Amino acid sequence: VPDFFIAGSSCYSCPKHHSTAMANSPSYIVGWFNFIVAVLALAVGCIFVFDTLTDATLHWDCEFLDSDCNVGWRSVFTLVPDFFIALWTPVVLGAIAVSLHVTSVRQWTPKNNLVLAFFLIFLAVFGTLGYTGMLGVITGVLAAVAGLVTAIIHFAGHKELAVLNL
Repeated sequence: VPDFFIAGSSCYSCPKHHSTAMANSPSYIVGWFNFIVAVLALAVGCIFVFDTLTDATLHWDCEFLDSDCNVGWRSVFTLVPDFFIALWTPVVLGAIAVSLHVTSVRQWTPKNNLVLAFFLIFLAVFGTLGYTGMLGVITGVLAAVAGLVTAIIHFAGHKELAVLNL
């Protein structure tokens, strides 16, 4: 019978002790901070897209061959790379950041905490700071701090990746 089934045993591989030890690890604590930053980054992206989509109005009172009738709609729903990337970058980066913590949708796992730190700084610079006003600025600062803290725990020797496995 494994030790963790025996009452009063001091098995540190049992689920009870493992979760307590994990909850006290720096990687776990930083992982929660990183998750909160990821959710905020996704919110920044979604709010930005929603605000942009409210400018897209579809007119039905056009002439049959009027090429400029729905220019507002066309300016939002476009595949022109400059506009498409500017519109969807914060949503995509926020979704990637959240997916790092949700195992069922995770498509990419950083090799170590240093790679994760660089991703968080990339998220701050390219995915939050320039979007959605002060919410984007605050989220960007938090993402940069999360990147710095994640780099610190990497250099402190913590090998456990600072992501949650939700």
